[in-house]
Amino acid sequence: MSPRINIRILLLVLGLFLQANAAQAVNCNATISSINFGSISVRAGAVNQTSGVVTITCTGLLGVAVGVCIKIGSGSGGGGTSNSPRYMVNATGDKLNYELRPNGNGAINGTWNQQYYLSLINVGTVSWTVPIFASITSNTVAVDTGSYSTTFSGVSNGSITYGVASCAILGSENPIPDFSVSADVVASCELDVTALNFGNLNTQILALVDQTATVNVRCTDSTNYSVTLSQGSGGGTGPTDRRMKNGSYELRYGLYQDAGRSAPWGALVSNDVDSTGIGSNQAFTIYGRIPASQTAYFGTYSDSVVVTVNY
Repeated sequence: MSPRINIRILLLVLGLFLQANAAQAVNCNATISSINFGSISVRAGAVNQTSGVVTITCTGLLGVAVGVCIKIGSGSGGGGTSNSPRYMVNATGDKLNYELRPNGNGAINGTWNQQYYLSLINVGTVSWTVPIFASITSNTVAVDTGSYSTTFSGVSNGSITYGVASCAILGSENPIPDFSVSADVVASCELDVTALNFGNLNTQILALVDQTATVNVRCTDSTNYSVTLSQGSGGGTGPTDRRMKNGSYELRYGLYQDAGRSAPWGALVSNDVDSTGIGSNQAFTIYGRIPASQTAYFGTYSDSVVVTVNY
């Protein structure tokens, strides 16, 4: 019986030897396309997503299954914990956060640090592609405008390990040629507005009624902008002569830029409000006034005014 056991052991050793030689005969390389987001806005709610392509090519003996591990580092811009997020930087070192993911956009798909793939070399050479998903995660006008980029160069920032059963196993390694991730942040603004409520009024309005509202504007640093107020859905003849309506009844009012109610606020260059963004909130007060000597019938009076930031 012992000779048979020895033969089986010999065959097993021979099989492992041939498999090892086959693995040694395999050579794999990979490239990753540069990823360019183009011109993007970083205002709240903006969605900036794109993708690139990882191309893997292996050559070797016919019918050999080869496992490869694609590793991606932090890039020249650096990254946070476990490279989530990674950073692009501009000329002055400001950061723009982004993610590289293997299976789609969204945190559920993880971060691409290393990914394992297995393929069969059935014609001497096999080449296949897999997507790499990218998304900007900075959504704040505090990010300065301009060009941002990061470069992946050298084995520490991009490599393919091959002839392995998983990414945890050491194997032959080749560098991935340099690639980059870039974006151009353009000027952007966002705003919110509080309601202007004149409160409860007597039917006979004998004196001026004054109230205020607030416009909060956030624009990228150094972005010139203007804020305009439409005439309103109730009509009227101009910024100081708008109309609140209660069915067929009307109540005249005006909107102004100053507490003295001397500078009308409207939709023209001559009566808008101009400013320059600072990358954070800037508050502007809308001064409202209902003129005296009006009769208001019982009910609720309202108007709808569109606030627009132009940049």
